[in-house]
Amino acid sequence: MSQRKFAAFDIDGTLFRWQLFHEFVFALKDAGLLDTAATQAVDDSFLDWTARKIPFSDYEKTVVDAFKSCITTLSTSDFERISNEVVKKSSHKVYKFTREYIQELKKQGYFLLAITGSHQEIAGPFAELYGFDDCIGAIIERKGTSFTGGIERYTYGRKDEIIKEYAKEHDFTFEDSVAVGDSEGDISMLALAEKPLAFNPTHALLEEAKKRGWDVVIERKNVAYKLRGEKDGTYLLAEANHL
Repeated sequence: MSQRKFAAFDIDGTLFRWQLFHEFVFALKDAGLLDTAATQAVDDSFLDWTARKIPFSDYEKTVVDAFKSCITTLSTSDFERISNEVVKKSSHKVYKFTREYIQELKKQGYFLLAITGSHQEIAGPFAELYGFDDCIGAIIERKGTSFTGGIERYTYGRKDEIIKEYAKEHDFTFEDSVAVGDSEGDISMLALAEKPLAFNPTHALLEEAKKRGWDVVIERKNVAYKLRGEKDGTYLLAEANHL
């Protein structure tokens, strides 16, 4: 029996147009599950970032800090309820190119694996909606009906390690393997694949893609521009498809 091909996808910014974790924290805020200080910090930071007064990394840190401030007082039932509400409300916010690429790979017999820094309770149901065979997200440590504040499973910075372990466990082949990501946190994952694709890449990922000759796709409005990487670090426009 031949080994099965697989395709690994990041979710946030790659399939989902925003970040599931951020939507989750804002939903906590709207439900009154963040304290006053954290709520004000998130609102102020978001406004400052959208006005380009602070970098995204500063805004993101504020969101993470707000989550950390409430996690030990948040019940597992509220956590799961808010996660489900976010998936129900926002799961349609996806990029068309990656949604169709997933469907194309599935038809070709690929095993589809989602790997994300967002928590499993929100990422798993979202990934299932789009036909993924499995999803690996962060797992927050529980104790009874509450959270300890610790992380049982990290995914950020470990995507290559996770894929290697998963491929070995499930007897997957790296031949014709696919990986798609949008940020520097996906570089190690893309480096493993025979067919890496940098989708709407951050500056850091674009610079790495140029060094390695990885293909790039930019989706803007109703057009997806596919750029073919050359060995000298330049790109040629290979396709421009209306979506």
